[in-house]
Amino acid sequence: MKIQLESVKRPIFSRENAKINIAEMFFFIFYIISIVCKCVYLQFQNQINFKPLFSKTNIYMSVSTIAFVLAVFAFLLVFYTRNKLVFLIFNVLISALLFADALYLRYYNTIITVPVIYNARYLGPVKESVLSLIRKRDIFYFIDIPFFILFVIVYRKKFKEIKLPFLKRCVAAVLLILVSFTGFKVAYSKNDTSEYDNNYIVKNLGIGYFHYYDIRRYVKQNWNRNKNLSNDEINEIKVFFEEKNEQSNKSPKKYSGIAKGKNLIIIQMEALQGFLVGQKINGKEITPNLNKLIEESLYFNNIYVQVAGGNTSDAEFMTNTSLYPAKEGAAYFRFSTNEYNTLSKELKKEGYDSYALHAYGPAFWNRTEMYKAIGFDRFISVNDYVLDEYIGWGGWALSDDSFYRQSMEIIDVQKPFYSFFITLSGHHPYTYFEDKQTFDVGKYDKTYFANYIKAQNYADAALGRFIERLKNMGLYDNSLIIVYGDHTGLPKAQSKELLEFLGKKDDSVDWIKLQKIPLVIHCPGIDPEVIEKTGGQVDIFPMIANMMGIKNYYAMGKDLINSEKGYAVLRNGSVLTDDYYYSSEADTVYDLKNGSELDKDIYIEEIEKYRKELKISDLIIEKDALRKLK
Repeated sequence: MKIQLESVKRPIFSRENAKINIAEMFFFIFYIISIVCKCVYLQFQNQINFKPLFSKTNIYMSVSTIAFVLAVFAFLLVFYTRNKLVFLIFNVLISALLFADALYLRYYNTIITVPVIYNARYLGPVKESVLSLIRKRDIFYFIDIPFFILFVIVYRKKFKEIKLPFLKRCVAAVLLILVSFTGFKVAYSKNDTSEYDNNYIVKNLGIGYFHYYDIRRYVKQNWNRNKNLSNDEINEIKVFFEEKNEQSNKSPKKYSGIAKGKNLIIIQMEALQGFLVGQKINGKEITPNLNKLIEESLYFNNIYVQVAGGNTSDAEFMTNTSLYPAKEGAAYFRFSTNEYNTLSKELKKEGYDSYALHAYGPAFWNRTEMYKAIGFDRFISVNDYVLDEYIGWGGWALSDDSFYRQSMEIIDVQKPFYSFFITLSGHHPYTYFEDKQTFDVGKYDKTYFANYIKAQNYADAALGRFIERLKNMGLYDNSLIIVYGDHTGLPKAQSKELLEFLGKKDDSVDWIKLQKIPLVIHCPGIDPEVIEKTGGQVDIFPMIANMMGIKNYYAMGKDLINSEKGYAVLRNGSVLTDDYYYSSEADTVYDLKNGSELDKDIYIEEIEKYRKELKISDLIIEKDALRKLK
């Protein structure tokens, strides 16, 4: 009987079902187009791709994006149901992912990856920062979903009458896969993927392909990764450091051992950027105390931000280990059980006590575990402070003033110590200062830029009071004091007022030159000087090691005071020197003085030499190489 019913069933594309078939075709076409449009929209909205719309890069990116969506659609078609629930669920998921990508891009200037998603459970404390990144135009990522829901409801009963047979669905899926593969092959043949820069992959092959690539890479690195060091890798690491240390030890070093036996006080200031130094609004200095300290210190004015997915934790990591951040995610989460050569461990050999001080929860960024690997004797967290004054980070962060004051009451200053301060008041999104008239920002009042200026002005005032406290305690003249910013505070999406204030253009060269942090090194016996050599955060450890007379054999950074030439390698593979900027995203070399394009072939050998540091650092981190080299 069942066989007879099947035999008389109306053909799926009969005239009787023409309206339903057309409706289904409309649904499928609209579904594919809407997802493609959302993917492409993400890339233009967040300035990964640019006009003209029909440039070669944009065409191949679009072809690759269409190919990706067709491939996913083919997979969904196999599991096709009458009520199309599987299509709706995927649309919601992809919309949420694109929305998350957009928010992450606005703050970190890179695409979200699997390790970041895995650690999303730690985002609770930065909820307000995330909310401040949302834009009205983000509704576009979800605007099609109500139409699909309405479509399914209206045609639900009619859809029950028909269903494309499984075999035909499989045939259709295979055909779509063939079309998808051909389209992607064309796009891929015209591009190459960057080993370092995720945005470069997105720009050329689309957000869809990147997430596929990222998942495949994550599986390879974490599930199928060979964690054993090969003999070739061991030799490569050994030769690299032999050559690096031989080169750096050729001549006597300036300031060698000048801080030996002195206390080490490092202050990592939240979101402090270099463009603030020396700037005034309505005749008043934004950072008067930092400016005063600079006049008595070594000041490095070309230190580029090198953080990646770990942001603040990456800055801590580089300062204490002189290794680059993890390629994906944060080293603080992924590699907290590794063996590291660190400032704390080297100073421990000299009889120092070491303290990490941060007035927030000890589990945030996995600091409790990571600080053990770094070798701090004690982690002083929010549990050790009296929360008596809240300033910054939405109005619930312990003020920098109270943080500094209470910290110095905890540290044992009767013996040599290393104290690593991580401040909080200058934390994004700066909304605490919106209604506070703490600093006259003039016409910029009530803007994101103005709130940032007020936050940094307060942080500067607290720093000034802390310096005075150190003087009163007799520590100022018996310590090596380092002050620097951890990462940028103004994302590209909030740069309008900043560019206007500084008179800069909205182009890649001017923008990268703004991605600097101030680095100040104060120590008795040092002649105040502005050092203009290009460097990065990985260079802090080597300079401290030279001044304090400790070892730093496995440091990736360089002593900028005693280096002939400066350079900085960014985590995405871009390179900056004193003269040029290689953008890995654009795969182009620019003159830093005038922004003009240079012949890449002239510089490529030097660029690859600098970028090799990323490869060596990744080997050390991902394969726990320092444990195995001993």
